[in-house]
Amino acid sequence: MIDIKGLTVEYEGGIKALEGVDLTISEGDSLGLIGANGAGKSSLFRSLTGLTAFKGSIMFNGLEVVKKNMPEIRKNLGYVIQESDDQMFMPKVIEDMIFGPVNYGTSKDEAVKKAEEILAQLEISHLKERYNHKISGGEKKMAAIATILMMKPNVILFDEPTSSLDPHNRRTVINAIKRIDATKIIASHDLDLIYDTCEKVALLNKGRIVKVGERDDILRDKDLLEENGLELPLSITGR
Repeated sequence: MIDIKGLTVEYEGGIKALEGVDLTISEGDSLGLIGANGAGKSSLFRSLTGLTAFKGSIMFNGLEVVKKNMPEIRKNLGYVIQESDDQMFMPKVIEDMIFGPVNYGTSKDEAVKKAEEILAQLEISHLKERYNHKISGGEKKMAAIATILMMKPNVILFDEPTSSLDPHNRRTVINAIKRIDATKIIASHDLDLIYDTCEKVALLNKGRIVKVGERDDILRDKDLLEENGLELPLSITGR
């Protein structure tokens, strides 16, 4: 589904955020993208979505990630960004959810019906008519996920989906992610989240892929994690 070859991202001043990254994500994968600050996780997401210039190649469902193909790619690629306030721009949750489908030609009635189904699936039907600026951070994160699901993407990118959430809202978001039927790539410092939601893990350090493998092979390897500025998930250490 996604085939990345030699991905290199260089910012002003010659700073390389990614260098020679090769990575393949198959349909149905749930991949955790981990690494210390500055490892290159956000740059990889920005490359996938065409938001930053890069060298190398990225193929998405047989389409090369280049400017002319981005409208088609973005129909099948959802991106839940870290700051929900930057994603939600309509006054009400329901208005945000139906905005994309209606602008792609779906009738308003049909879009509202689909929105109600997704809200029920995520167990947040009570948010339908709520104003975005009057809901909590956890509720806003769930609403942002619901908005992305409205576009029926084949692949969803999650950038730090549980950051700044209290334990209850964190668990709500984790449960929602686990129920979503799509290929998922989750970038996070929260290794317990990654352990709960992902079957595979890609470890980045200073812009390079260190290791890609099964969840337990990486997240239970204390030496590997510590060598790359990370610690074992709390669920494994028992702390």
